[in-house]
Amino acid sequence: MYLKQTKKDSGRVYLSIVQGYRKDGKTKTRTVESIGYLDELIHTYPDPIAHFKAVCDERNAGIKAETEAQVITIHPAQKIDMRTSNRKNIGSAIPLCHYNSLGIEKVLRNFTRKSKVDYDVNAVMRLLVMERILSGGSKLRAHANKEGYFFKSDFSDDDVYRVLDVFARVKEKVISSMNRIIGSQGRRDISHVFYDVTNYYFEIDEQDALRRCGVEKNNRPDPIIQLGLLQDANAIPLGYEVFSGNTNDCLTLLPVLKNLKREMGLGRVIVVADKGLNTSGNIAATVVDGNGFVFSQSIRATKSKQELRQWVLSDIGYVVNDDATFKIKSRQDTKTLHIEGQDGIKTNVDTDIKVVAYWSAKYEIRSRAKRAEAIEKAKRLVADPTAFTKATSYGAARFVRNISYDKKTGEVLVDAGKHAELDTEAIALEEACDGYYCIITSETGLTDKEIIDIYKGLWRIEEAFRITKSDLAFRPVYVSTPSHIKAHFLTCYIALTIMRLIQADLSYEYTAHAIIEELCLLSGTHEEDNWWLFDHRTELSDKLAASVGVNLTKRRMRLSEIKGILAAVSKKQRT
Repeated sequence: MYLKQTKKDSGRVYLSIVQGYRKDGKTKTRTVESIGYLDELIHTYPDPIAHFKAVCDERNAGIKAETEAQVITIHPAQKIDMRTSNRKNIGSAIPLCHYNSLGIEKVLRNFTRKSKVDYDVNAVMRLLVMERILSGGSKLRAHANKEGYFFKSDFSDDDVYRVLDVFARVKEKVISSMNRIIGSQGRRDISHVFYDVTNYYFEIDEQDALRRCGVEKNNRPDPIIQLGLLQDANAIPLGYEVFSGNTNDCLTLLPVLKNLKREMGLGRVIVVADKGLNTSGNIAATVVDGNGFVFSQSIRATKSKQELRQWVLSDIGYVVNDDATFKIKSRQDTKTLHIEGQDGIKTNVDTDIKVVAYWSAKYEIRSRAKRAEAIEKAKRLVADPTAFTKATSYGAARFVRNISYDKKTGEVLVDAGKHAELDTEAIALEEACDGYYCIITSETGLTDKEIIDIYKGLWRIEEAFRITKSDLAFRPVYVSTPSHIKAHFLTCYIALTIMRLIQADLSYEYTAHAIIEELCLLSGTHEEDNWWLFDHRTELSDKLAASVGVNLTKRRMRLSEIKGILAAVSKKQRT
């Protein structure tokens, strides 16, 4: 490359950077960069010609360094050195970019500034989060894997456990910083928020204050903890809370929502949740706090209003689509809320709601298939009740009469003088509801389709829970004290948020599993001196690297170049 000075007809000199190349045996040139007129550039640069000649020299040197052949000596008899890590991961640069941009390091350093901590608190958090994304496993395993990364992790395994108490105390500040920065990046959509609850079991014999027996999602008898997660309309987490295992799902929404509104200074939000959170108390508190709601409403449960079920199942009023695979109707209604004042006195207040009912042929087929499995299990339960427990009979017991359970052991107890029998009425009642869904909402001005579209977004938070239980492996939890358990879930929450940000950058085109697999494969092997060999590149790896503005396409890189990439992502401020 060289600086070209072109004199125009007007007499003015125009500067540009051009590059020579050969084509068909002939020497040609192409313009690499158009700079501008010399008489204008003189106001910006004391000597524009000297300045841009230096730019050309610098670029030529860079090209030479990239293309210049290097000699690497190979020793065929050389053995692998067991004392050092011969393979390190560079894929961590992608999640590291997000981690570094979320302000977590600043929060941790400010929190421990006046303490006697003599190790790098942020380095521990960084390693635990990267390991949660790329590997999972215990804190001890994370420490053992620290040499598998190019970033520095200079602390002991004892330090990892000591810092967990700090993480538990700083949780609110970390989440507040994350929310503030994600909001400033323009990545938030809080027009409505999604909430759900899941739980994680512990394979322990005795319960404690946090790990309590409750309704475990997979019907296991082990003690559990409950985790309530709040997520925005872009599927990016907003906040979470850990509750004791015996906390009812419906009691978890309000604490999480109140904390979020306080931290973020939010105005009115629309809360979207499934029927497990649809209680009069939650609806009343949501409305009193100035929020809206979109909740699913059960029509199968025995406590469901008979009038509502009859209205949903009646063909009157439905609008059917062209191929008769979907139908929908709605009505305006009122719901009586029991509002408790500061004096403790409850007042009945009627609030306007909209009820939307719809039926889907796809949902009907799925419901029938699931019930057929449950009925087969119910028949086995009737044939031999003693072969089941409360946990193993889950899903089938609702179709069986005359059984109960021992409160201590969970064993099935057949009612005295009665035989267990199939409940055909319960089966018929559920069959009539196949394919039907019902939603109640405070948003009476929205169209039926808008309400259904909002509610359907709830699958994103269900997907997030699947990610936590498979790809990010939130459990097993290899710590036991309440503060350490809470610290563990903070590192997990940060990992989940980063994964969602990565997915959002790629327009949710790829699953978390595919991304994690790709990040793990982006590893290099030490060759000689400071040279590292990389052997993996795909369309997805290129997209991941481009999403944070780095280049991971080179087959070989010097250690200094690798450190330069990590330095770049540590300083990058996402916009």
